[in-house]
Amino acid sequence: MSKRELGRVEALARVRSKQLRLVDAARLMRVCYRQAKRLWRRYREEGAAGLKHRSAGRPSRHVHEQKFRRNVLRLVRAKYGGPVGERFGPTLAAEHLASEDGLQLEV
Repeated sequence: MSKRELGRVEALARVRSKQLRLVDAARLMRVCYRQAKRLWRRYREEGAAGLKHRSAGRPSRHVHEQKFRRNVLRLVRAKYGGPVGERFGPTLAAEHLASEDGLQLEV
């Protein structure tokens, strides 16, 4: 869990033990009262794990296959690498890969 998510767990645990009101917990978590109510409901139903981001641990939907990635890195190192003053940045390398090698990349 991230630092922010752990802070939310701590604040909502204090709400559960009646040390803190939900309004004050919302201020601590830096969310509006309505969002605090949604977080409180999820905390009651699922516990601390319910506050963890739903996409945590999943691969990005923008990820490329490992073979494609290795090929691109090989080409960049061979053609567009070099000393600090001569190497290409990511945008220029992507443009050259698209025009010269036919590899479309999102930068």
